[in-house]
Amino acid sequence: MTKEITLESAPDLRRIYATAALHRGSSSDTLPDVRWSRAGIRVDVDDLVAYAHVCGFPVSGTLPPTYPHLVSFPLQMTVMSGDRFPLPLLGTVHVENRIEVVRPVDVEEQLDVSVWAQDLRPHRRGRQVDLVSEVAVRGEVVWRGVSTYLSRGSEHPDAEPADPPSTVSLAAVTTGPQWRLGEGTGRAYAAVSGDWNPIHVHALTAKPLGFPSAIAHGMYSYARVLASLGPRLPEAGLTSRVWFRKPVRLPSSVRLRTAFEPTRTLSVLENVKGELEHAVVENSW
Repeated sequence: MTKEITLESAPDLRRIYATAALHRGSSSDTLPDVRWSRAGIRVDVDDLVAYAHVCGFPVSGTLPPTYPHLVSFPLQMTVMSGDRFPLPLLGTVHVENRIEVVRPVDVEEQLDVSVWAQDLRPHRRGRQVDLVSEVAVRGEVVWRGVSTYLSRGSEHPDAEPADPPSTVSLAAVTTGPQWRLGEGTGRAYAAVSGDWNPIHVHALTAKPLGFPSAIAHGMYSYARVLASLGPRLPEAGLTSRVWFRKPVRLPSSVRLRTAFEPTRTLSVLENVKGELEHAVVENSW
């Protein structure tokens, strides 16, 4: 039977990251059957404006499609930092994300958020798991998200791959927006998202974890892509999926190329020379 735990306030993400090294995973093959939730969350308008400014979204009366992820993310970290969670929090990599915008979410609506883990499975480079988030308003689910995390370990070469769609259709797309991401990009996004993972904050905190420099948050890159495509995407009935490929080292320059179809877009975020894919994003409706 699923255990339900309701929190009165948001978990402290800085405290979770500060103690992450103590959580090495339980090595279990099962996930804790627990659902964490918060009810009646109100969006802080100043926080929303700051997030929109950093990610390039226009400020309006509805939430950007990626913003509910920020609301659910502290609960995700609570799940993953639990004693019975089988994977270590530190070093776990966000490899894929899927969101479904059922309908526009008004800034003034109170949000009820639930998060749980499911589908622990082998990956070619270790094990991966899905963190599922649902956002509801007065009992109606208005947004869903699935974040897939990989913990590197014993390899499973026969594991079913989860590769992104082919980007061959983008061969004819030679132009698109370019962005310069400065050394402080990770800190700017952490300030508006609460995600202070040390691999994103500074080169000095990223190097002990195996990165030569700080790297951009995957959800920041994803948000920049959706913000750029915003006028071409529907406000309701949108299913969006991102595959995170190679990290964006900071500082660096990136470009976005997109192929447009009547009910679908396919985008690739890459370095300016087109030699390195950072993310592949598919939107459908």
